[in-house]
Amino acid sequence: MSTSPAVTVVAMIKRIIPAIATRGRVITMLAFGLLPVVLAFFINRADDGGDDFVAADLLSRFSLLIYIPLVVLIFASATLGTLREERTLVYFWLRPIGRWQIAVASFVSSLLVLIPVISVPTILLAAIIGDAGDMIGILMAALIAIVAYGALFTFLGLVTQRALVWGLIYIIVWEGFLGGLSRAAGRLSIRNYTRSALSRIADAPSIIDNPESMAVVIIVTVCLAAAGLVLTTWWLNALDVD
Repeated sequence: MSTSPAVTVVAMIKRIIPAIATRGRVITMLAFGLLPVVLAFFINRADDGGDDFVAADLLSRFSLLIYIPLVVLIFASATLGTLREERTLVYFWLRPIGRWQIAVASFVSSLLVLIPVISVPTILLAAIIGDAGDMIGILMAALIAIVAYGALFTFLGLVTQRALVWGLIYIIVWEGFLGGLSRAAGRLSIRNYTRSALSRIADAPSIIDNPESMAVVIIVTVCLAAAGLVLTTWWLNALDVD
């Protein structure tokens, strides 16, 4: 009796999540995210009510440009990277499992871990320094970032054992620097779409010039996720595991 693809994917997710969501990793990332929450508490108390401080700007600079990409890199790159490093990926090879199922299970596993780890400190930060619009905006932007970066870094963790190094180079050099040099380069960076979402929903035009529409943001995010899954599946098909 053959097992349905959904059951197989769920079974793999149950094995992958404990491998990536280690206690030390989760606590460290939560602590990193809660640090600005503490600082924001004092910023909020010290704020004199002037118009210079825009909550969405701080959320964009810390959460979207630093915290979220880094946390997604650490967890998503470990989904297949850790299995391959520990030589446990071979056990999936020994079963009649489609490579696309492994790709989907890895991607979904990273999402299930990342959404709560990132959402808790991010929403707390928005609640302290902003309003309801900021909270909804940063939550939507965070979900877009998790999906887009998650697909990219899941693939990266499979193709190289130095995923953290290459991921950091990508975040710092492309997302942080080159992506901001021109409008054309910005369209090729994920941060352009996460910041556009925050700008649109939180009504914060100072975050980014000419933000993309939400329809474009969602379409690009879905395309990036699909491309990441296709590339991961293709690489898994071509990979020799021992």
